[in-house]
Amino acid sequence: MRRVRSPTPVGAEPAGGFMTSGARAQTRPCARCLRNRDRRFFAPRGRVCATCRKKARSAADHERRVRRVYGLGAGEYDALLAAQDGRCAICGGVRRQRLSVDHCHRTNLVRGLLCRMCNGRLLTAARDSAEALRAAARYLEDPPAPRLLGRRYYQGEERP
Repeated sequence: MRRVRSPTPVGAEPAGGFMTSGARAQTRPCARCLRNRDRRFFAPRGRVCATCRKKARSAADHERRVRRVYGLGAGEYDALLAAQDGRCAICGGVRRQRLSVDHCHRTNLVRGLLCRMCNGRLLTAARDSAEALRAAARYLEDPPAPRLLGRRYYQGEERP
């Protein structure tokens, strides 16, 4: 038989910050996100939950790496991100993961922030050649086949 926990009345928080609402459940608010979290999310004497600790550690590691690898000072990545309106400098897309710092492999000049698709595939395939990208744009805007053969359409199977 399953036990149903009754909600803890407002203001009924016992000493020590833990709220008990059943035989096993003990929760307390995180000092950073203010969510009531189960005690397993906290270090023995910790005030911040594991999720918030991980986010803080990830942000610090990212800033340290950006400083070491690309020479961007504290807050410069965030300033560049804000200047780009939080978007990829090429496609303008907004992604869940952080944007990559793009740099020229010959001069090591930091150029901007790009999504992984543009940085890892588009520029890699073009070998960082502006002329190759201009040629690709010309091809997409004015493909040769319709001029030479007339309009022909793909006859393959339709995808659901």
